Amino acid sequence: YVVSYNDADSLERIFEKSASKIACFIIEPVMENLGIVLPDAGYLERVRELCDEYNVVLIFDEVKTGLTAGHQGAAQRLGVIPDLITLAKSIGGGLTLAAFGGKKKYMDFVTNGKMAHFGTFNGNPLAMAGVRAVDKICTKETLAVAEAFNQQALDRINEIIDEYQLPAHTVGFGVKGCITWTTTPLRNYRDYKATDFAIAELSWLFSLNRGIITPPGLDEQWLISLAHGQKEVDLLVEDFRAFAQALRA
Repeated sequence: YVVSYNDADSLERIFEKSASKIACFIIEPVMENLGIVLPDAGYLERVRELCDEYNVVLIFDEVKTGLTAGHQGAAQRLGVIPDLITLAKSIGGGLTLAAFGGKKKYMDFVTNGKMAHFGTFNGNPLAMAGVRAVDKICTKETLAVAEAFNQQALDRINEIIDEYQLPAHTVGFGVKGCITWTTTPLRNYRDYKATDFAIAELSWLFSLNRGIITPPGLDEQWLISLAHGQKEVDLLVEDFRAFAQALRA
């Protein structure tokens, strides 16, 4: 079954009809393979209620959010706790790794040996060293600094969008941000497909030709890391100003 993001009513209808056939509901708490799509107010809370009501395991896919969303991920930041959670390379500083965890009653199946958990790279020493290093470096305080830089970039770019009357807006979450080329906020995948991909690619190429490498197109986001500072934020913002000027020239 597939249900549109930010549509709790559709999810409820599916559960009413087919909950006995559904083991789990997997969702990105914040969708980030199409820019950044935030949950409507109350949406994730309603999802949690429905999963509890129909005895469906709620799994948060935090591969794209994870540590970039905050010190304890999107679940903690948004105040909705899933039953299981998946994580990936953000917790290892970009090294190739993944992790999952959850409530004791589910994880007991792994820890007591009832379910075997095999993998060629399980416990890889390099990846585990990366996790330990990130755990020391990415404190609440250091992440707060990166988030402040990200918010500054978003605010300044929004001012440029307004100044040049561009059909766009910014979206941010944690240390990530993006420019979405539509005037209305995105709520789901169909909204994303209606955005202006051509101008998004043009913006990316414009920056690339000026030595600023950001993820291509509309489907990714920039990320303010702990290595970035005011200089890098200024470069990002002024590059976008030059792009806006070129569009309106």
